Amino acid sequence: MAALLGPNGAGKTTILRALAGLVPLAEGRVVLDGRVLEDPARRLRVPPERRPVGMVFQDYLLFPHLSALENVAFGLRARGVGRAPARRAAAEWLARLGLGTQAEVRPARLSGGQQQRVALARALAIDPRLLLLDEPLSALDVSIRAEVRRDLRRRLRDFTGVSLLVTHDPLEAIALADRLVVIEGGRVVQAGTPAEVTRHPRSPYVADLVGVNLLRGRMHENVIEVEGGGRLQVARAGDGEVLAVVPPSSVSLWRSRPFGSPRNVWSGHVSGLDWLGDRARVRVSGRPSLVAEVTPAAVAELGLVEGMEVWVSVKATEVREYPA
Repeated sequence: MAALLGPNGAGKTTILRALAGLVPLAEGRVVLDGRVLEDPARRLRVPPERRPVGMVFQDYLLFPHLSALENVAFGLRARGVGRAPARRAAAEWLARLGLGTQAEVRPARLSGGQQQRVALARALAIDPRLLLLDEPLSALDVSIRAEVRRDLRRRLRDFTGVSLLVTHDPLEAIALADRLVVIEGGRVVQAGTPAEVTRHPRSPYVADLVGVNLLRGRMHENVIEVEGGGRLQVARAGDGEVLAVVPPSSVSLWRSRPFGSPRNVWSGHVSGLDWLGDRARVRVSGRPSLVAEVTPAAVAELGLVEGMEVWVSVKATEVREYPA
């Protein structure tokens, strides 16, 4: 499975709708298994109901007046399958997804997880070669999201077609997908395995997703001159334009200038303080600006409040740089 990530307005859902045939292309092509589904230059466009594409919508779009069985059979009926064989196939898919006993139940009486499985059964029943999932877990309560995420991964394990997930949740993407594609402003800015993307983020958005500081600058020998001001010493030598990752947990904060081994020390001002579970993320404006992650005890000991001056230190060995 591939996951498509990006900020709001990046075009994620538009891509899914275009692949499904719900939004016509102005240019470009849609090709699946060697078959051209859409090509405006050739005035070729296969309508949505004739594409081997199944889609699970963000809010599932189940028909409230139909039973689970009838909802699943609807996709088959829309493609010309007779009523009896459509119902038999729908019953088989519900049983396969653990909902055999809920076949005659309407959506309002199903849990969020059960509704999601009905929507998934409806998408899979048409035997698609491409399965599109538009934020399929966003409608669920946080308390059951992790459980349904594991269930979804298990249910999709045997799907032999191509599956594309749209999400804004990096945990969901990493848990479900083998490949991540990040788009910003309608353009692909990074693609790769979850390990590749998280280790080498290439934009501030991706860095925010994986929770690290990302700085851009020019490296000469073992010093990076950071865009916007400041410099960082690193453990190894190099030359040229680079991106540098600094984990927030590697950033130390002090009330006064520290002494000792850190080769990167500068002053700044606390511009924000956010709590994330049992840790605090402290935004420090300086040259350069970074986010530090500290314990509640450190917040109390340092007396951290917005606007106060602090000193920042980062060990050279904690900075990971790579070509920009």
